[in-house]
Amino acid sequence: MRHALPSRARRAVVAALFGLLSAACATTRYTQSAVVALPPDVKGKAGSAASLEIEGLKLRIEGLDRAPQSQAIPRLALRIVFEPRELGYWFDPGQVVVRSADGGEWRAPGGEYRPVYPKASFDLAFDATVPQGASLELVLGGLARGQQRLEPVTLRLARRSGRTIDRVYWLEILLAPFAYGMGV
Repeated sequence: MRHALPSRARRAVVAALFGLLSAACATTRYTQSAVVALPPDVKGKAGSAASLEIEGLKLRIEGLDRAPQSQAIPRLALRIVFEPRELGYWFDPGQVVVRSADGGEWRAPGGEYRPVYPKASFDLAFDATVPQGASLELVLGGLARGQQRLEPVTLRLARRSGRTIDRVYWLEILLAPFAYGMGV
């Protein structure tokens, strides 16, 4: 009969494995804009690649302003990827607005409605940054279904920290004999 490790021992094993993995990998700490709050009436999940659904239109909002922690925070850049259940949706990126708590407002370039097809994506850039420790409002307007405009949805953006694995040394060590054996 096998017995499970007590939770304290299990945590120690997980911490040791994580430490070993971290030592065998080169990592970079970064910051990136992320959707941190959705309105209560909107279905979805917040995050650096937030997913939500607005009146049958599924979309994903990704932060494109990732930067190493040691570098200056770049201008806010977002990618919106659409996945409509049916055709007939339209989007005008020029109606997407970012607002700060002090009343500043920035609009994305655009100005005309474009049809939204499955996997359609729009990259939006703003002359604003999301500073560490503060948040901005993202007012997602410019959505329409046929001739009917959809109500704008206000999301909250903030800067989040993370870590990426740049290089996995232990994997290179394991694969090196195969690479050299093949003449690569």
